[in-house]
Amino acid sequence: MKILHLGDLHIGKKVNGYSMMEDQKYIFEQIYRLIEDKKIKIVLIAGDIYDRSIPSEEATELLDEFFSNLINEYRVKVVAISGNHDSSKRLDFSSKILEKQGLYILGEYKKLVNKISIDSIDFYLMPYIDPSTLRRRYKDILEEKKIKISTHDDAMKFLTDEIKKDMDKDRINIALYHGFVVGKNEDPEKIEKEDSVKVLSVGGKEAVKEDYFLDFDYTALGHLHRCRKVKSEKVRYSGSPIKYSFSEKNQDKKFLIIDIDKNKLNIDDRNIIKQKYKMVELTGTLDEVLKADIPKDTYLKIILTEQTLDAMNKLRVEYSQIMELQINIATEKAIKRRYTSQNINKKNPAILFKELAESVGVILEEEENKILEKVIDGLVGGKG
Repeated sequence: MKILHLGDLHIGKKVNGYSMMEDQKYIFEQIYRLIEDKKIKIVLIAGDIYDRSIPSEEATELLDEFFSNLINEYRVKVVAISGNHDSSKRLDFSSKILEKQGLYILGEYKKLVNKISIDSIDFYLMPYIDPSTLRRRYKDILEEKKIKISTHDDAMKFLTDEIKKDMDKDRINIALYHGFVVGKNEDPEKIEKEDSVKVLSVGGKEAVKEDYFLDFDYTALGHLHRCRKVKSEKVRYSGSPIKYSFSEKNQDKKFLIIDIDKNKLNIDDRNIIKQKYKMVELTGTLDEVLKADIPKDTYLKIILTEQTLDAMNKLRVEYSQIMELQINIATEKAIKRRYTSQNINKKNPAILFKELAESVGVILEEEENKILEKVIDGLVGGKG
C-alpha cells in the first residue's frame, strides 16, 4: 500500500509579513497530481497542520478545501495529528463525524493508546503533548506505576510502552509522532533545527530517543523541516513542503512516499517539491544587488555592505518580495561611525536615534523628528 507522509504544513503562516497561503495552494495542487500519478491510498500528516493555535478564517477555509479534495475528490484516507503549533481542541472538533468520511484526526489524548485501523495497517497516533500536561492527565496511573515524567523522553517512553502492550505484530504498525527525535549516540545540539522550528523545551529536555519507535514498521515524524531519516531507515521526518525561513533556502523539499506491506518497506524520497517562488539571499552593495540575475518575484533576504539612504524603497523598485533587509557595513568603515561607551552618553538621544534609522536606510520626516524629540524629552527630562 502506498502512503504519502506529510508534516508541518503550517497553513496560514506568514514569513516576515508575507502570507504563504498562495504558496500552500500551489503545493496542494502538486499533492493532488502526485496522488493520482503514484496511486496513493493514505495521506499522513504528522502535526503542525496550522501555523497558529487560533488560525485565521482564510487558513481554516484552505484546510477545509484541502481535506475535502483529498477525501471526496481523490478518495484517499487521511490520518493526522496535532503539533506544537496547533490547538489540539480545535483540531478535535467534529472528529468523530469526520472519521465516517475517511478523515482520522487526533488533536489531544482521549486515552493512552489511540489506534486507527485501515485495512491491514494499525496507525498509532501520538500528537504533541508537553510532559506537564501528560502528568496532570494521567496522574493516577503514573502514581500507581511509580513513573516520573519530567521530560519529553520520559513521556514518550511511557506512551510507547503502553502502545506495545496492545500491538499486534502480525499486522503492519505505523506510528505518527510530532516531536524532536534523536538517534543513538546523536548529539541533539548538533542536529540542524531551522529558524522557523520552535524549541519544545529548554535545557536539552525536548529530545526523544529513537529506540522507542524501532518496534514499529514505520514512524512518520513531524517537527523538523528537512526531509530526513533519524538513524533507522524506518523512522523519518517528511519535512515541511515549503521553505519557511532563510535557514531552509538550500533544502530540497520532498514528497515522502512509503510503499509498505508486512516485511516490506520501500521509501521514495526522489519527488522534489516545486516551490512557487525561489528563496534567495543576496549580499553586496546596492548596485550589485540590483544587478543580480534572479527572477524579480523571488523571496529575498538582502544584506547590504554599504550604508544607503532609503535602501528599502530603492530595492523595491526592482524586487517585489523583499522579506528581510540587513545593513552589514565592513568593520573598518563602521568603526568610524561608532561612539565609545565613554562618550555615547554625551550625544543627544534624538541624534543617536536618527543616525540609527539612517544606518538602515530610513530618513525621518520633519514632523517625525518633532514627535521623536517630544517623546525623548518626556522620557529623559530634556536633551542628553
